[in-house]
Amino acid sequence: MTGPANVPGLPEDVIGSYLAETAVRLIGPARARRDILDELAAGLADAVDSHADAGMDPVQAAHAAVTEFGGPDQVADGFRGELAAAQARRTALTVLTAGPLIGALWVGAALAGGIAARPIAPWHWAGIPAGARPAVHLAVVALAIAIAGTLFTLATTGRLARWLPARPLATATIAVGGTVPIDITLVALLAAQAAGAPGRFAALPAAAAAVASLTRLAFTVRAARTCLLARGRRPVSAPGVRPCPVAGGPEDDGPAR
Repeated sequence: MTGPANVPGLPEDVIGSYLAETAVRLIGPARARRDILDELAAGLADAVDSHADAGMDPVQAAHAAVTEFGGPDQVADGFRGELAAAQARRTALTVLTAGPLIGALWVGAALAGGIAARPIAPWHWAGIPAGARPAVHLAVVALAIAIAGTLFTLATTGRLARWLPARPLATATIAVGGTVPIDITLVALLAAQAAGAPGRFAALPAAAAAVASLTRLAFTVRAARTCLLARGRRPVSAPGVRPCPVAGGPEDDGPAR
């Protein structure tokens, strides 16, 4: 006589099914999720051995171990703070890395197209219509907000976390959100300039800059969605697994361990 349908019949099946169900509930960088699952698997293995030493057969020991650890939702909630900090830090590092590269592409496009004779503040670029300058000013303010959000996110997920309020997902969202008006303004100005003086641009630098900004816009949408999904309930702990640090705590000095 066989057991009920969909009930694993081997210890490996019990543990594997449990880990798979937990994995789909973990939201954050892949390396951080993999490290958590490895640690969880090691804790389960120890629990199984402990129950087996107490006289249970292997399948019973596996079921007892996963029951002891709690449901996959509960375990995933226990690591939500850690993953939130890792996701926020990864997002901030991406913004910090991409910003100067994209800025350099736009400066190169401006110089190649003759919009500016030398690297000067964008609101002084020759050829920018007066009506478009408020949008450029707004983009500069957004740049300052993005930089501040990025640096604060890195601080709240690093060594300074114990002295700073830890809201890394919120500040990471501000950081990526601040890039939106920048990229929209730059692409819109490029389109306006190209429409008014199509022969004025060096096509390759302008296209490279536009593609870079559009790529960052796509990243922004994805990153904001991931940050929203990563926000969850107050962390809880599972037996046999280390308690997860508070999001942005001093242990969260990188996207993964």
